[in-house]
Amino acid sequence: MMLAIAAIVAGLNACGGDKKQEQKTSVPGALSTPIIEAAISGTITLDPALKEKVGSAPLLMIMASTSPEPSRPALMVKRVADASFPYDYKLTAEDITLVGSSFEGKMYVTARIDPAGMVGPPLAGTFEGTHPGNPVPVGSSKVDIVINKVY
Repeated sequence: MMLAIAAIVAGLNACGGDKKQEQKTSVPGALSTPIIEAAISGTITLDPALKEKVGSAPLLMIMASTSPEPSRPALMVKRVADASFPYDYKLTAEDITLVGSSFEGKMYVTARIDPAGMVGPPLAGTFEGTHPGNPVPVGSSKVDIVINKVY
């Protein structure tokens, strides 16, 4: 009986092996496929006419949404304190703020400076810009935005 149990345990160990070891092992000579990170990136600039109105330490918010409607919640909101322009940004799945959402498909990308730091429909005193090619597919780069609108 002990011999049978020992044989079963030995068989399970041989089949299961060390999964970490299996994941690290690669086939010699096999081509590796690069993993493309799901991201949206670009540069945000501030219209020179707004520079004095924005202040010296603005709170920049970069938002991505599946809808162009500002009343709909953004999928992601990245806040950058004391932003200076031009500002290079990159949105990834780590920036998702809407629980249960996935970073895929096409997104409407907006940059905003809101004196109160609020997300939602823009209020008086808010500065905003949107990417002219919205919506953009996840994986896009050079999604550049000029903040040029004042509410």
